[in-house]
Amino acid sequence: MRESKTIDTQQFATIAANLLHQGVLETQRTTAKRIFRELEEGRRVSLTRLRMEDGGELRFDLSMDADGFNGVLNFSAFRDGLLALVANLSDTLRAGAAITVFDPIKDQDSTSDSYASTRIFGVPGITNHDGMVNALMLGVEPDPVQPVVALHLLYVDPQQFVVESSSTS
Repeated sequence: MRESKTIDTQQFATIAANLLHQGVLETQRTTAKRIFRELEEGRRVSLTRLRMEDGGELRFDLSMDADGFNGVLNFSAFRDGLLALVANLSDTLRAGAAITVFDPIKDQDSTSDSYASTRIFGVPGITNHDGMVNALMLGVEPDPVQPVVALHLLYVDPQQFVVESSSTS
C-alpha cells in the first residue's frame, strides 16, 4: 500500500500557481486559446503529470466555472484574470502571508453542486474590463480514489472584496 503524503497550503499554492503560469500563461498563444476554448465549453483540460518522490505520478487537471463572470468572457479577459490571480498568489506567498482556505460546505442538500468538495484559496485575481469588475479564484479538489488533482478556476461575485468606505456618497 502506498503511503499518502500531505503538503501544506503554502506549498500547494506554490505548485498550483506555477502550473497555471507554465501550463497556460507561458504557453504559445494558440495553445492558450485552445485551453481557454475547452474550459469555456465546460471541458476539463489535463495540465501536466508530476512525478512524486515515491515514483508515483500525480495528474493535474484544470476546469473553469465562468457563471459568475460579469460581461462577455473572451480570451483577453480570461488571460488578464489568470495573470492577476497568479500574481496575487505569488505576491502573497513571497510575503510569507498565510493563505486562507475555504473548505467545502458540508450540506446534504447541495449534492448537485459540482464544486461541493472543492477547497478555495482566499486570494482573488481582480480585473476590470470595460467597466465590469471580475474576481477569479482558484479551487482545488483532490480525487479521493485516483492520483488526480483538479484545479478549478471560479469566477465569483467581486462585491465581496469591496471595502466599504466610512463616507457615504
